[in-house]
Amino acid sequence: MEFKDYYKSLGVERSATQDAIKSAYRKLARKFHPDLNPGNKKAEDRFKEINEAYEVLGDGGKRKKYDQLGANWEQILKDQQDGNVYSDFGGFEPGPRGKAGGFSDFFEAFFGGTPFSSEGFGGGTPKPQAGEDIEHDFPLTLEEIIKGEKKALKISLGEFCSRCKGGGKISTTTSSQHRRRVTMHICPNCRGTGQTERSQTIEVKIPKGLKGGSKIRLAGLGGGGVQGGKPGDLYLRVRIVPHPIFKTEGHNLFAELPIWDDEAALGTEMTVPTLVGNVVLHIPQGTQNGHQLRLKGKGLPLAKGEGFGDLYWRILVVGPPPHLSEKERELYLELRNLRIAKNNREDIRKKIKP
Repeated sequence: MEFKDYYKSLGVERSATQDAIKSAYRKLARKFHPDLNPGNKKAEDRFKEINEAYEVLGDGGKRKKYDQLGANWEQILKDQQDGNVYSDFGGFEPGPRGKAGGFSDFFEAFFGGTPFSSEGFGGGTPKPQAGEDIEHDFPLTLEEIIKGEKKALKISLGEFCSRCKGGGKISTTTSSQHRRRVTMHICPNCRGTGQTERSQTIEVKIPKGLKGGSKIRLAGLGGGGVQGGKPGDLYLRVRIVPHPIFKTEGHNLFAELPIWDDEAALGTEMTVPTLVGNVVLHIPQGTQNGHQLRLKGKGLPLAKGEGFGDLYWRILVVGPPPHLSEKERELYLELRNLRIAKNNREDIRKKIKP
């Protein structure tokens, strides 16, 4: 028989709190849940391993007994099978154990038939516990952010299992003349997670001031509470969908504007797009490559109606055209001669002279 390291199964330290154990269990249970991994035998086995580990570590009494096992687990099992009482391990009774819902031989040997009274198992009813907060990706286009309207989003919401009341376990009770025996089993409805999932489409109001990485809090739409506990919150993490023209930095927008060399030299006016329509951009005479022209207030909205960010157009000077006409060639020759006469050609090369 192989010793089962339940702490390793859940990926927690032996000093982990009960809340940390429950949190680790729920995350793993969701990841390897058979409904999300149909036909995946490895995921199914991992799900069983997780459930078995939580069956022990999730209960204070079982966890205490498990921690006392240590390197002496084989001797404890031998004493138990020989009909001896090993009092330091909680007074196990000799004799056969009941089955524990398909768990390992190790579990069945030590925990499968352990009698519990309703008082010894926390009153038989899980205490109210608040649900977990959940984060969900929320993709938005720049146009959706600037309009600030509503957007429909389909999400999976967790709610506590109606059969086990969110505890993840159900009990069966047998009575004899002298004692009452309560045996706990994994709830078949939620498979021990304490929660079931349902899909729902919600309308999300897009508030002002959003940017990449912002979070929208929707109270009460997170994980379901246990035994009437308050549900957690849902946090929508904003992910900006890549735009074909604009890039974002905070609430400012940036774009590149290619212009011809003559437009840069002589200046011009061009119609350029923004998120709220086209505007005329004035390009000054002598504009250099890489220069940024600012359109104030044409960026993303700031929080609480405090205005808007800015839009910056970065100039990319292009030229000359790949194929010159005869007239263009004559003009470029004339331009060269003018620059030679003014010594402009040498002025721009001063920085690279040895």
